[in-house]
Amino acid sequence: MITILPGPIINFTVGLKGSYILFIRINEEITIILQNKEIELKSGYYLYIGSAFGAGGLASRLHRHIRKSKKKHWHIDQVTMSKSTSIEGIGVSIGKNIECQISSKLLDTASFEPIVGFGNSDCKSCPSHFFHFIDQ
Repeated sequence: MITILPGPIINFTVGLKGSYILFIRINEEITIILQNKEIELKSGYYLYIGSAFGAGGLASRLHRHIRKSKKKHWHIDQVTMSKSTSIEGIGVSIGKNIECQISSKLLDTASFEPIVGFGNSDCKSCPSHFFHFIDQ
């Protein structure tokens, strides 16, 4: 089961590990660097799927994602650090590593376009863990 958190209300995840989805809105086009190439991300809604099973778990990872000021470490940091973006909601799955299952389901859905090579560096089976919602 995935619990949808309205905005960054994430304190209940302290001490817990699991997978998560960030519901991101990009208000105006931004440019990111992915595999030494510039990628334009159009304005609109995006989903980023991740997991937090290391030290600090979900609360630490989610609090990091919502901060604008941080050192760039992951692909998603280029997006979340932009003044043109906001995290509109967070979904969590406690105790389960379903990151790739969620990505696979989104790949099978015509409403989502993968940003190939984004957020899946440690994954051998998924082409992306970051998806643009396409208005139909």
